[in-house]
Amino acid sequence: MLRPPVGVAILGFLAILAGVADLLIGFRLMGWVAFGPGEVGSGLFFWGLLAAVTGGIYIAAGVALWATQPWAWVFTWIMAILGLFNAVLVLLGTGDLASGIAAALLPFVTLWYVNQEDIKAVFGIHA
Repeated sequence: MLRPPVGVAILGFLAILAGVADLLIGFRLMGWVAFGPGEVGSGLFFWGLLAAVTGGIYIAAGVALWATQPWAWVFTWIMAILGLFNAVLVLLGTGDLASGIAAALLPFVTLWYVNQEDIKAVFGIHA
């Protein structure tokens, strides 16, 4: 297994962090909590299940980034594109250029980074 570049390791760590947060939110919405009453009813179990599944996907993607699996590169690329689309929606929704640029900054940098030739080579992506 290749050691991932520092930027890829950071992206993997952030993906795992987001996955753990989604898992915890999902468990809370499904009523599985350790402290205090859980929020139940009104279809929250479905949204909690969806959040937990999303968390699992993000954790798997983070581990795959550390292992430099090609599908993790594709996943990161797709998520960055969706992030740019979200930034356009933020711009349209708020009417504030600064908010749109701020929302686009991390996806744009991520997309630029993963498309560097040396990063693509680590993942075995040849184009």
